[in-house]
Amino acid sequence: MAKTSTPSAQAAAAAPPPIVRFKTRDLHFDPKNPRFYRLNNAIEDKQVIEEMLDDEGVQDLMASIGQKGYFEGEPLLVTREGGRLIVVEGNRRLAAVKLLNRQFEPPARRRSSIAELREAASVEPPVELPCIEYPDRRSSMRYLGYRHITGIKEWDSLSKAQYLMDIRQEFYKRLPKSELLRVLARDIGSRADYVGQLLTGLQLYHTAQDAKFFMLPMESKDVEFSYLTTALNYKKITDWLGLSSRDDFEMSALKDDRLQMLFSWLFPKDQQGRTIIGESRNIGKLAEIVSSKHAAAMLAKTRDLNTAYLYSEGPQQALNNALDEAQKQISIVWNMLPDTKPLTRDHLSQAEKLAEGARDVRTYIREKLED
Repeated sequence: MAKTSTPSAQAAAAAPPPIVRFKTRDLHFDPKNPRFYRLNNAIEDKQVIEEMLDDEGVQDLMASIGQKGYFEGEPLLVTREGGRLIVVEGNRRLAAVKLLNRQFEPPARRRSSIAELREAASVEPPVELPCIEYPDRRSSMRYLGYRHITGIKEWDSLSKAQYLMDIRQEFYKRLPKSELLRVLARDIGSRADYVGQLLTGLQLYHTAQDAKFFMLPMESKDVEFSYLTTALNYKKITDWLGLSSRDDFEMSALKDDRLQMLFSWLFPKDQQGRTIIGESRNIGKLAEIVSSKHAAAMLAKTRDLNTAYLYSEGPQQALNNALDEAQKQISIVWNMLPDTKPLTRDHLSQAEKLAEGARDVRTYIREKLED
């Protein structure tokens, strides 16, 4: 079998290129950086700046550089693409310096905070930065993986998944699935099952993105990608979606209508900023719900996770569970009565409504049993 083209062990062990200095005005952000994946390869620097000001803690770095100066012990990694110097590692540092030395202006909603950081700076920001220039992007890709997937500057899970897809396309496009997962895991110092899970999550994300998120009231920034990968841990969810396993990133039998339902439960927010799933720990409940037709239908109807979960063992068990819960609540109320002083007319009114509801339930069940 022909060997896949990969850097040799000698090349991997070779010393990196020498450190050189480039003017900050000649350095450009990397639109292909996995952290900016949600920008859809935007090439405008102002979009990258806005993204980093929202999510990447650039203002904290600006404050540090403004007070203590720029730490030169960690060069930026750059390569030339289209005649421009692209920073493939160090975009956050570049953004902080460019903002401090006014090579970029922040978006309107960030102007006051950035102005305060500029005024508070006691150290002149650099206009040149130390860099290591690689001959091409490919030469630096594995370093980025070790650093940001298993290293000290960990990317979020969507960035990790996009990086792994880039590595696959660049180095291992023709490898069969089992070998692909093994070599990708080796390259980043991780596990094959984890790699497969990230790639599957990314493919689900791509499918929804291509469908404009099924016209749901949401945007790409609303997707908490780790919720998708967490959902893949549950076999009941992967089976329901039509996936053979959590690393089925080829997704030949994916049920798009169910992926739409999954997205509708995980990500769109109501007016109070709440999603149907709530916290990620509720994904376990969702796994039980989708394994039951009654429970899944109830979730689609009521959009209430806890109500639907009661139906996950079938309508009869759901009624048993609800009656048990009602009895527990009545017991709690009974035990609270001696310590509640004074009791009020409002308490009495609520108790009468409770009694009336309980009588209606009893009467309905009795009549059905007598039919």
